[in-house]
Amino acid sequence: MTSQHQRPIPLLLTGLVVTLLGIVGTRAEEPTSPPASEPLVVDQRGPTIKAAYKDYFLIGTAGDMPGRYSDQEMGLVKEHFNIVTPENCMKPGPIHPSENTWRFERPDALVEWCEDNNIAVHGHTLVWHAQTNDWFFRDGDKAAVTQRMKDHISTLVGRYKGKIRGWDVVNEAINDGGNAQTARTENLRSSSWLRAMGPEFLTLAFKFAHEADPEAKLYYNDYGIETGPKHASSMVLLKRLINEGAPIHGVGIQGHWSTGRIPYAALDKAISDYASLGLEVSITELDVTIRGASGGQFGRGFGGRRFGGDAPPAPQDLKAQADAYARLFSIFVKHKEVIRRVTFWGLSDRRTWRFGQHPLIFDSNNQRKPAYAAIVDALLHPNPDLAAPR
Repeated sequence: MTSQHQRPIPLLLTGLVVTLLGIVGTRAEEPTSPPASEPLVVDQRGPTIKAAYKDYFLIGTAGDMPGRYSDQEMGLVKEHFNIVTPENCMKPGPIHPSENTWRFERPDALVEWCEDNNIAVHGHTLVWHAQTNDWFFRDGDKAAVTQRMKDHISTLVGRYKGKIRGWDVVNEAINDGGNAQTARTENLRSSSWLRAMGPEFLTLAFKFAHEADPEAKLYYNDYGIETGPKHASSMVLLKRLINEGAPIHGVGIQGHWSTGRIPYAALDKAISDYASLGLEVSITELDVTIRGASGGQFGRGFGGRRFGGDAPPAPQDLKAQADAYARLFSIFVKHKEVIRRVTFWGLSDRRTWRFGQHPLIFDSNNQRKPAYAAIVDALLHPNPDLAAPR
């Protein structure tokens, strides 16, 4: 058995130490198989991502804190992030299961914990086709459905007025896919909201949210809107909302990608397109997987069982993921005048809806991954090649 000597492998222009400990070779006569590798090692005490980007944009995480999180996990949130998005507890289904029933316990606890720890909160989400119970649409009467929407938004936004800095008002209203013909239209999803209220439901949702908290920043949030016909449709929709006087302040690009399928150039252009409308931009649900599919589709089953459980990622996969994150953050920095927030959707590779795909910057043991080091390094030691999307 032969083996290679240990040698450092630079991760971009590393001021933060990332080293490959060793790769074990195979005998020539043995069957060909992937080499066994020890994990990449990352400096766990380097600059935090929150501190590195403090003059650029907020760095966020998503979760229904503090309940069911360990002290170590809550320590990660406090040390590395300055804004939190509730992952589920403020969605219509969980917080408002029936017309006369509200469940504020977990949202109240999250907002209180964030206030106590000087962490901002971005609310998610007021109007969505999923995780919204049928009682909202009972009987299908437009006036009744409109009033239920208004009551829901007024109660929820009003409860946290002055405590939540912004809201995803409408989530994922545009159809997936599309073609040259649909690109000229809004191509709205045939949701219960659209069927009951027509396209006006989006404008009204923003107006109701603004009435409840005039100081809150209000967002349209979606996945896949950075590229192709869906991006074109998003521009049609946003122009209509602006023309109708909807108090919309920003666009949330979710950012559910995989290492080999990130549309860097399209993303760069999309941010500029949204800024041309006078809107700010946030990356709202960022994760970059090393295996499995891309996309933000609800209910697609992005689970560990489907993608091989929590098998350790190979060093080359971690390196590819780190490079992808570094390139993304170089684009975000390029647009620092309009980017307000970059939020990772989850806390770690254990606390993620894409379990088994290792999508985040902390591993399942709450340790910084090469991606974390690369993101910080992209700012501290910028590589000019990363600023030009490919």
